[in-house]
Amino acid sequence: MAAPVAQAQTAGTVRFEIAPQSLGAALAAFTEKTGITLAYGGTLPEVGSQGASGTMSTPEALSRSLAGSGLTFRFTGAATVTLVAVPQASASTVQLGPVRVEGAETADLTSLTDDPIASEGTQSYAARGASMFKGDQALKEIPQSVTVVTRKFLDDLNLNTVEQVLEKTPGITVGESPMGGRYFYSRGFQMSGQAGQYLYDGVPLDVGGNYVQASSFNADMALYDRVEVLRGTAGMLRGVGNPAGTVNFVRKRGTYEPTFSGTIQAGSWNNYRAQLDASGPLNASGTLRARGLLAMQERDYFYDIGQRGDRIAYAALDYDVSPDTTLGAGISYEKLNATPCFHGLPRYSDGSDPHLDRSTCLGMKWNRWKSERTTLFADLTHRFSEDWTFKASAVFSQNDQDIKYAFAEGSIPLGSTTAPLALYSGLFDYDHQDYGVDAFVDGKFRALGQEHQLIVGINASRSKHDDRWALIRMTETQDAFHPVSNVAEPDDSYYAPNAYRGGAVPDVSTSKNFGMYANLRMKVADPVTIVLGGRLSWYDYERENAAFWGVHSYRHVKDNAKFTPFAAAIFDVTPNVSFYASYAEIFTPQSDYETESGNPLKPVTGTSYELGVKGAWFDDRLNGAINLYRTDRHDLAQTDYASSCPGSSDGYCYINSGDVRAEGFEAELNGRVAPGLELQAGYTFTKTKITRDLSDANEGTVFNGLTPRHLLRLWANYETGRFSVGGGVTAQSKIYTLNRGTRITQGGYTLWNTRVGYDLSESWNVAVNVNNLFDKRYYQTIGYTTYGSYYGEPRSFMVTLRAKY
Repeated sequence: MAAPVAQAQTAGTVRFEIAPQSLGAALAAFTEKTGITLAYGGTLPEVGSQGASGTMSTPEALSRSLAGSGLTFRFTGAATVTLVAVPQASASTVQLGPVRVEGAETADLTSLTDDPIASEGTQSYAARGASMFKGDQALKEIPQSVTVVTRKFLDDLNLNTVEQVLEKTPGITVGESPMGGRYFYSRGFQMSGQAGQYLYDGVPLDVGGNYVQASSFNADMALYDRVEVLRGTAGMLRGVGNPAGTVNFVRKRGTYEPTFSGTIQAGSWNNYRAQLDASGPLNASGTLRARGLLAMQERDYFYDIGQRGDRIAYAALDYDVSPDTTLGAGISYEKLNATPCFHGLPRYSDGSDPHLDRSTCLGMKWNRWKSERTTLFADLTHRFSEDWTFKASAVFSQNDQDIKYAFAEGSIPLGSTTAPLALYSGLFDYDHQDYGVDAFVDGKFRALGQEHQLIVGINASRSKHDDRWALIRMTETQDAFHPVSNVAEPDDSYYAPNAYRGGAVPDVSTSKNFGMYANLRMKVADPVTIVLGGRLSWYDYERENAAFWGVHSYRHVKDNAKFTPFAAAIFDVTPNVSFYASYAEIFTPQSDYETESGNPLKPVTGTSYELGVKGAWFDDRLNGAINLYRTDRHDLAQTDYASSCPGSSDGYCYINSGDVRAEGFEAELNGRVAPGLELQAGYTFTKTKITRDLSDANEGTVFNGLTPRHLLRLWANYETGRFSVGGGVTAQSKIYTLNRGTRITQGGYTLWNTRVGYDLSESWNVAVNVNNLFDKRYYQTIGYTTYGSYYGEPRSFMVTLRAKY
């Protein structure tokens, strides 16, 4: 792919102070600031300009100044720009960003890489599109609920981990796993688990685990340009149509001009982080581009003994083999060394709160969590013509984890001020290899007087896990009110022969997914688009272990040629607003459950309906969406307590007897709502209920009490002159769990966060973030009477010094 036409003037960022005024005056201020000569063969439109205020690239400043004027631009020399009228939309017009430029070989002028919808450098909370659906599509044209977390939002809020990102994403709730990692929920259903539900540059990769059921892998956000989050059925993308959704991580890539950024951070609980990010061409023509990134972080936590260290390295190359063909490859390495505090805190025997200190940890100083993850990736993009493109991508990930920790379990007698709890310990050795490939053709064609789009592709993933783990009972006890952290550490060799669960025999599993997919967007009339798609999937899962209760277990599940259709209609009410309706089917294997006869359970099936409105305003600098949805799932696994399956995790067998329904309302607004004011806001209403159950008494009750019925997330940042001020709120209604008839509740709560930034110069910025401003005391996760409750983080501070060149 040829370099963007703006490459001569896109290096680094500059501080602009162009006030809202007439277009002519704004362009004169731009010329005075940059020294660039503007040429236009006509009379400038007598319209106003919103100006450009803040630190940004030169093309971004000019793009903002021209917004709404009917003009676009192209660089014709190192310091000369020609202004031209925006052409009418046609097959040869790139329309993915705020600047529209004729010609198939051009990219958006605010993009420094081959990714035309990259968020880096836009200085915006509004995404210019999403790539998880193959090809780059504007959010308004996607008939599903999608949030894109941009690079500016990641930087403004210091979001460095997966869980931090999803904790700020509208409609997503995050819970701590007692065994490490996090659970993510969307629309009442769990996103993470054995199937992973993650995409990397659109390639499916299974990064979950068998025993650690949550997301225990390490993934630092420094590597990524943006995070695309789908709420709703993801069958078109993965085959395994989990109705919760999926997450697509889009990597940073090499830039056409040299760029450099450095970040130093210091915050509460000895939280220190440093990061260097450099990118640019390696030859004079810019056909070979590289990116390199290094980051490190050391931190303690608000609870006792907790600490963590991270080391991250990333390198990527992109090479234009020809003007139409680009080959890319890269590698990332992430290392974690932590002293964790797993398993959470207990409650009183009646489920009430014992009000333990927020610093309470019931683990030991010798707890350890070591993880190393190496990821290799490669992709090839070829443009057959201005309308047809082929892309093939592959990812490989090797993740090794060494985990050892002590944990206490048991409920606290009601009214007691001392609580000797049983003490246990676990030793875990994980070896995970994950592969993913994806290849598709994306093209446009004309028929019946209209332009249509067709995407056809295949993808596959393979995950092999070789795990060894053991749980032992310790002779000591732990007092929840007066915990100690220096109980003698058992030798690693003691665990396997003395395990009450697990042991020396490995837990080995292999899962394979393969699918063929197609998506046709037919323009049946100027305002109406019909979307028809589907995926044909093959699934193969094999697992052998003797880990549960020492009983050998072997399970092999196959599903062949399962078809999951998708259909939608989009009606363009105006150029800025569209209505949509969509339908999708659900197919989710239940590989780890079997009947008393030893047969695997049938897959979960179901349907999902969505009806919504989407909008894009101010040259796509503001995106909005409102939708209603309903999802029905059938044949969920339920425990058959009258049976016995010694090889299962709980000793019981299962039957297909559960049906559930989730329905709700979602509203979201992202981007610039006024000059200098960026907003990311979302509200979700979620209602789940059991519609069929083994017990008639459960029918009609709530399916997932951990999903709040009401969830509001809002953040706004205002820039004026050298200053920027941000503030946000997260408010949610109550959540609860049921533990053998005992209800454990966390009432609704509200958290406030704020940020103040100052530009020291055109390249240097300092900012202070304060989270949980009013030091709200709450449980971020609630578990059972015996374990699993985690306090939310108290008030914390972070100071950030950032340089960009």
